[in-house]
Amino acid sequence: MSFLDSFLQFMDKGGPVMWVIFVTAWVALVMLLERALRVQKWYQRALYDQACFESTRDYRPGVTAGHQSSPVAVLIDRLQWHEIKSEDDIAKQLSIQLSEIMPRLEGSLPTIAIIGGLLPMLGLLGTVTGMISVFEVIALNGTGDPQEMAHGISQALLTTASGLIIAIPVIFSHHLLVRRLRLVLTITEQSMHVVYAQGVKGVHVEEAQHDTQ
Repeated sequence: MSFLDSFLQFMDKGGPVMWVIFVTAWVALVMLLERALRVQKWYQRALYDQACFESTRDYRPGVTAGHQSSPVAVLIDRLQWHEIKSEDDIAKQLSIQLSEIMPRLEGSLPTIAIIGGLLPMLGLLGTVTGMISVFEVIALNGTGDPQEMAHGISQALLTTASGLIIAIPVIFSHHLLVRRLRLVLTITEQSMHVVYAQGVKGVHVEEAQHDTQ
């Protein structure tokens, strides 16, 4: 028996709900891989920007098209530098701008969290449908057909186990990505304070004054 035949036989034992769990799991996997690559790239860029700010006074990261720019570069481009006069001002500006770019940084993370919570419920749905099949067999044939009853019980157990087995790594991976994103934001905030302290602010103030003239 080939792997495909074994896979199809396993999915058939789980019933229609098993296919829903399978598709949902692949969606979660694709989203996790996309977010992991994106957040890791931002993390590396944030560390690089932070090191450059500390070693080079005039360093300014550029903003590229799409979602390739580091959060540091995006914030430097978006902050209203002519309104920043103190550390409190930059903290307020960071709070405002971060709230605007957070949806882009989070991306599909909220959806992944929903999928992680949905998978056990799909497993429970499979349990319910499997038990309904068992009771239908009992209603039609009594308890004299153990093979048909076993099919319904197997469907109930397989879907429950599958939903839990897939949900656990999805929820754990989501937790790790959220922690890494928070670390990126912490590094970004630290870098912005370094930018202000080293006087990069002055370059943007001069540019703003030149634009208003």
